[in-house]
Amino acid sequence: MIETVLATVTLGMVFCWRTACRQSAAMLEAGPERAAVCAVHSRRLPEDAVLRRHFLAQINSEIQAGLAPCPSDSVLRRHHQALVSAKLQQALAELGRSPAC
Repeated sequence: MIETVLATVTLGMVFCWRTACRQSAAMLEAGPERAAVCAVHSRRLPEDAVLRRHFLAQINSEIQAGLAPCPSDSVLRRHHQALVSAKLQQALAELGRSPAC
């Protein structure tokens, strides 16, 4: 009986792992921006407030790393921050839509 349960759990984990590997490979072939989105998909938003704050800061820094440096001009800086904010909202929306394994 326990062997059947362990075999079923193992099979489920292998299936989940292979699916994640296929998605990661497809995302890497699609380009670096899509790979960053794939990295966001593989995570979940923490429930703890401190962990959530650090998680959002990490995603924010990953998004900013893929963009040009923040300009010094106030108008351009505001547009840059709006772009980062939009990408963060998009990443969080995709995070909410990502299927659980």
